[in-house]
Formats: sequence, structure tokens, C-alpha cells
Amino acid sequence: MSLDPNYKATFVILNDIESHGLVQFNKAYHDEEFFKNFIQFKRAFSHSISELVSKLDSFQTRQEETVIFTIYSELSFINSHLDVIKKFLKTIINPLKIKDGFDENTTLEEMLKRICNKMQYPEKLKNSIKGLFLENFRHAITHQQFLIQKNGQIVIYPKDENKKQILNIKNLADSALQVTEILDAMIDWSNGTIRKPDKKSEMLDGVVSDLTKQVQELDKKLDRLA
Repeated sequence: MSLDPNYKATFVILNDIESHGLVQFNKAYHDEEFFKNFIQFKRAFSHSISELVSKLDSFQTRQEETVIFTIYSELSFINSHLDVIKKFLKTIINPLKIKDGFDENTTLEEMLKRICNKMQYPEKLKNSIKGLFLENFRHAITHQQFLIQKNGQIVIYPKDENKKQILNIKNLADSALQVTEILDAMIDWSNGTIRKPDKKSEMLDGVVSDLTKQVQELDKKLDRLA
């Protein structure tokens, strides 16, 4: 089994940042208790969502309403990971080494832009990094430019034909796994370890299994709603 490409890409970026002397431990942004608690939370959340979806038929409320709740929960799961990723970057990046530095109000988008500019990355690589960290998706969710539909889809940038995207449950599950891989890579990198290609951690196995089950169950139930 090969390493996930999002995991590998994150490691490459972090190693490049370190090789350029941008790394510095910033105690003000470090909260070990929070990080440990978040890791426990994301595993519990994944299991809970999977169980919720498997019991959709037994709820008294209408199924489409439960589907909408599930989609919104997934959005929150993804966004919370991106917030933690931002916190991690602020913990390890020397603010004096990047133009304009950063503070508690600096967004993930701004952090990535300043890091990429400092590294003098070409435009193509900058765009790839924006995609890796779901910049367009995060911006749409953060600025309430999305519509959740009862058929199990979410439309981001619904009023902008150039940026408009229609995402389904599978897309959201893929994005959830993507941010999980990024955060796992950051934690491994900070611990000086790297996942072996033929053995994923028990925690990630659980997340993958639960999200896969979730997608399969929702696909069946949404077919019945159509």
C-alpha cells in the first residue's frame, strides 16, 4: 500500500519549509492538550456519523432533514480540521521570516500565501497548494457562499458561474479524508516519524472505514429519496 498523496505532499512542503529556515517553535500557539483532544474528537465524530447514517430509517424526523444535518456536520468536520491545520502552521513558522508575519487573526489562506511567496514557489505550485488545503471550498463555507440541498448535494458559489461547484456526499467524504491525511502528516512530521507505506495507523483505519460505510449507506438512502 503506497502512502496517500496528500500525506506525502504535506511532508514535502514541511521539509522544504524547514530546509529554508522558516521553522521556529512558537509556544504562544502551541496547546498540546487541545491537539490531543482534537485527535480523540475526530475519531469519535467519524464513528458517530457512521452510526447516525446507518439508523436514518428509524428516525421520526424526515430523512432529507437528517441528510442535511449530516452534510452540515461533514462541513464542520472539514472546516475544524482546516482551523487546526492553521493553528499548527502558526506553531511552527517563524513570523519574522515571512513578509507581514502573522497573528491570531491571520487566516489559513493568508498563511499559505505568505509562506508560498517566501519560498518563491511558481504560480502552478501555489495553485496546487491551494487545492491541497481546499482554499476555494473553505472560503465558500466561511463566507456562507453555499447551499445545502435535500438530495444530498451542496452547491458552493451558487451565484458565480465561473466558481460554482456541485458536491455530493462522496466529494465531502474525500475532502474529509484529505484534511485528515494533511493533519496526520503534520503530526507525524512534528514527531519526527513517517507512516510506513504498508501500515496505516489504527486511528486512520477507523476513519477510512467509517467514512466509506457512511458514503455507501447515504448513497442507498438518497436513491430512495430521489
